[in-house]
Amino acid sequence: MVLKNAFFIVGVLLISSCTEGEISTVKEDSTNVEVDGRLLYMNQCISCHGPKGDLGNSGSKDLTKSKLDEAAVLKVIKKGKGTMPPFEYLLTTEKEREAVVQYVMSLRKEEK
Repeated sequence: MVLKNAFFIVGVLLISSCTEGEISTVKEDSTNVEVDGRLLYMNQCISCHGPKGDLGNSGSKDLTKSKLDEAAVLKVIKKGKGTMPPFEYLLTTEKEREAVVQYVMSLRKEEK
């Protein structure tokens, strides 16, 4: 009886998760979509670079001390460097990559 109830519940959940109609996707060139660089960083980069960019886990660079310009940061994100793997397949749009670049640039400590 318990097994029968479990199958019924799973069936109801599967049916209720189905959607009607077409699932729309967002095109890369959409102007009304904002990409959160901080959120992308938290999902993809925090394990090595840490929440403030200075963790240095697995040989990662301290982003707070980086002197790379935006183009160089973008290249490292896309192609990887040293122990960092390429992220062009995880950050699939230019908007996502650019948002992460901007967030990484914001982690830098101001020189005094």
